Amino acid sequence: MFLRWPLMSLSLLLSAPAFAEDGVAVRVRCTEKCSVVLDGKHGYRVNDSTWEFKGITPGSRRIDATGVLNRPLAGSFVVIPDVATADVFLVSNKRIIIEPGSTTMPGTPAWAEPNPPQPVSTSNAPSVAIVKCQDECTVLLDHKRGIRRDSRTWEFRDVAPGQRRVEATGGLFDRRQFVGYVEVPGGSEVTLHGDSKGRVTLTEQKDLTPAKKAEPPKEAAQSSLLHVRCPKACTVTLDGQRRGSSNTESLSIRDVSPGSHDLQVDFTVGGKVRRATLDVLASHEVFVTATEDHGVQVTNSKPLTGPL
Repeated sequence: MFLRWPLMSLSLLLSAPAFAEDGVAVRVRCTEKCSVVLDGKHGYRVNDSTWEFKGITPGSRRIDATGVLNRPLAGSFVVIPDVATADVFLVSNKRIIIEPGSTTMPGTPAWAEPNPPQPVSTSNAPSVAIVKCQDECTVLLDHKRGIRRDSRTWEFRDVAPGQRRVEATGGLFDRRQFVGYVEVPGGSEVTLHGDSKGRVTLTEQKDLTPAKKAEPPKEAAQSSLLHVRCPKACTVTLDGQRRGSSNTESLSIRDVSPGSHDLQVDFTVGGKVRRATLDVLASHEVFVTATEDHGVQVTNSKPLTGPL
């Protein structure tokens, strides 16, 4: 009597028909907790049911998966095409066919559903990417760090349009939370969310405004007062102009026009930078606190009771 493997379906989703100069990034997903080896070698565990293998040479490769207590789940050869990334889905006892734009069979796991079409953009201008995690994290985009907005949010500026690799680690033992490839359109501000299943998706896109909005006449504007406080020495920049001294812990900025303003705080010790966009109301007094761990936060805003 011979051992019969459960039926395995290997469905490849090719994220972009790009030549894999540095090898193929192969992600293997199971319908349950599993351990996966590719050509006898272990990869990187993304979560309990997902494994990633980097730098794989295109061609026929052996994939074996085991479940709890080393129970065999699947084992077969699959042809890895010459592309940038490829997703392999291991499914026992039923066949799942996944093609972009098609309807999947009833019972298809949520992670195996086709991704929605990426937004189309013909712009080659750089973009801004905001990456949000479910827990405290450190995010890399194409293996580079960005600017931490707060413990769960990172900002990346001057992101080249095209397919970008997004990875987040954090939590207990600094474990990997998610990793994936996202098509970033040009000239846009995009928001990317990582979920508990190790996936990262583009959830929001808006065009970057190339020029600033026309400011209202000064006589029509009712200036506001902005207070910025840091727990240690910092340098404050408002709309690209440095305000106050380079080593201050408290700063009051007068004659701030109502509207949107870009605030940047550079901490003297450690060199960390925190940025935020403030929406200032007319004739208001705004209180802002900037910390290295939590970024820029508006703690209070109230109408002015007297002249500046």
